[in-house]
Amino acid sequence: MSVRCYLIGKYTSESIKGILGGSDRLAAVESVVAAAGGTVHHASFVRGPMDIILDCELPDQDTMMGLVAAVIASGSIEEAMYLECVDGDPIWAAARKIGQNYTPANA
Repeated sequence: MSVRCYLIGKYTSESIKGILGGSDRLAAVESVVAAAGGTVHHASFVRGPMDIILDCELPDQDTMMGLVAAVIASGSIEEAMYLECVDGDPIWAAARKIGQNYTPANA
């Protein structure tokens, strides 16, 4: 089963020098995700504490974590995080079931 996720990263100063020198980062992103067996649905450069956000699909969680590790190890990104997209309905169902049997400390 594939994993849909958002990958968010902050470029290093060396990466920014490369971008200013003409490096096509979106092509590089699509290439590395494809090498991992995944697909980029959307990629954007963003304003704020992070520089890039990807909406992508990868074969599994191990591949997702491996992709992040490989990009960090390359020195291209100094901070990265991934957010896995999940189906909320089973989570809320479990929370309701568990919550019926939980007594808070202040009860």
